[in-house]
Amino acid sequence: MRDRYRWAALAGAAMLALSSINTGTVWADEVVQDGSTMENAVDGTAAAGGQAADTGTDPSGAASTGQAPASAEDIGQAPSDSGSTGTVRVIRVVSPSETDSAGQGGAPASEGSAQNGSSAPGGAPSGVDYSGGPGFASSPGQSDQPAQEEDIQIVDVADPIVKSVEKYTHDQMAQDIALLQQRYGSRMQVSTIGTSLDGRALYDCIVGNPAASKHILVQAGIHGREYLNPMLLMQQMEMALANYDTGSFHGTPLSSMFSQVAIHFVPMTNPDGISISQFGLDGLRSQELKEAVARCYMTDLAAGRTDDFATYLTKWKANAQGVDLNVNFDAQWETIYTAATNSYSGYKGTAPGSEPESKAMIALYQSHYPWKAVINYHSMGNVIYWDILGNKVQGPSLELAQLMSAVTGGYQILPSEGGGGYKDWIQLCENPVPSVTLETGSVTCPIPLSGYGEIWSRNRLTWVYAMEWVMGR
Repeated sequence: MRDRYRWAALAGAAMLALSSINTGTVWADEVVQDGSTMENAVDGTAAAGGQAADTGTDPSGAASTGQAPASAEDIGQAPSDSGSTGTVRVIRVVSPSETDSAGQGGAPASEGSAQNGSSAPGGAPSGVDYSGGPGFASSPGQSDQPAQEEDIQIVDVADPIVKSVEKYTHDQMAQDIALLQQRYGSRMQVSTIGTSLDGRALYDCIVGNPAASKHILVQAGIHGREYLNPMLLMQQMEMALANYDTGSFHGTPLSSMFSQVAIHFVPMTNPDGISISQFGLDGLRSQELKEAVARCYMTDLAAGRTDDFATYLTKWKANAQGVDLNVNFDAQWETIYTAATNSYSGYKGTAPGSEPESKAMIALYQSHYPWKAVINYHSMGNVIYWDILGNKVQGPSLELAQLMSAVTGGYQILPSEGGGGYKDWIQLCENPVPSVTLETGSVTCPIPLSGYGEIWSRNRLTWVYAMEWVMGR
C-alpha cells in the first residue's frame, strides 16, 4: 500500500515537472545574481527581459495583500485530482489566485474532488479551513476526517499549545517547547545545540525514538524575515506528537513509524535575525550588536541597497552581525559572489562556518545520528530546490523533491544556483544524504499571517511523507 502511494506521488510530480519545461522559470530567495538576492517570485521569461513581478510590499513598506499577482498565478498550481487512488486527509491546495482576501485557501465547492472525497497528496475534501493553523479546523474532540479516508488517520490538534500569531517569537517558541515536553513527555527529547550571538538558545527537538536506525532533520528560520516557517515547524511537531500513539499513515501506526524513524525539528536556526525583523533594534539585547546593525544600514544605504531604516530592519535576513547564514557553509564558498561586507542580506562571512549558528548546525549533522534526509524550509516562491554542482546524492535528492512537490500540491522543482547553503553543504559533505529546500509562500517576506493558511495546508504532513520515504529506502 505504501509503495502504491509513494510511486503515485512521484509519478504525478514527474509529470508536473515535465509540463513546466519551456514555460518559464520561477526564481526565489535562493537565487543570487550580481551579489543581490532576488526576493520576489518571477517568471523566468519576464526576468530575461528585465521585468520582475512585484509580489509583496513596496519599498515604502506598504502592507501586502497576501495575493499573488497575475504574473505569478501559475506558481504552486495544484495538479489535477482526477485518477487519484489515494484518500489523503489534507486540505485541497489551491493556487494563490483562488484564495480569498484573507489568504485562507478554501477550495471552491464546485471542485469534483471535493465533492466525492477523493484527492491526491496535497488535496482534500472542501469545507476544511486550516487558515488558523492546527486546532481550528474543527471543534475540540470532533474530527473533520470523512469516513472514506481510511488510509491516513492523522487528526487535527484539539486545544493546541502552538498558536498561530503574526510574529512568532523565540521566547514564545521556548515556552511552547517546554509546554509540549510537559504534555507529551518521553515522546519528545529536547537539547540545546548552540547559542546565538545575542544569547538565544538553538533547540533540537526530537520526536520519536532517539535510538532509531534512521533520522530526519527538518530546519527553518535560517533567514530572519522568514519567521512564519518556525511556527510551521512547531505546529508540525505538535501534530506529530498529538497523533503519536493513536494515528496511522497508509495503514502503518505512527508509533511503529516513530520507533524506526526519529525526526529532529530545529525550528529557529537564526533567532537573532528573526528578532531584528520582528522588532527592529529593540529585538536585540546587546548594545554592541545594535551598533553592528546600524553600521550595516549605513553601508547598505551608501551602496544604494535600501532606503528607510524601519523597512530595512523588517527585511533583515542575516544574523545579528550581518552574516547571511545560508551562504556561510563550506559548499563552493570560495566561489560565491556576495555582499562585500556585513549586510542585512547576502554577506557570506570571513570563512565557512564562521558564525555560532552555522557552527551549531554543522556540529548537529556531524554528531552520531544516522541521518537519512534533510528538509530545509525557506520563503518564498512555492518552489523546491534540490541540486548543486557536485551533488553526491543527486538522484535521491531529486526523488525527495518530487515527493515533496506532490505532497505540497505542486511546488515547482528547480535546481539551485550559487552555493554556501546548508542544503548545499549536506549534499557535498563527507557523509551526504538527500536534502531539499522548500520555499513557502507567494508574497514578499515577511509573509503576513493572512498568507499562512495556504502554507500550513500545503505543508502540514510533509514530515510523515518523509518518514515513509526513508523507511522504504
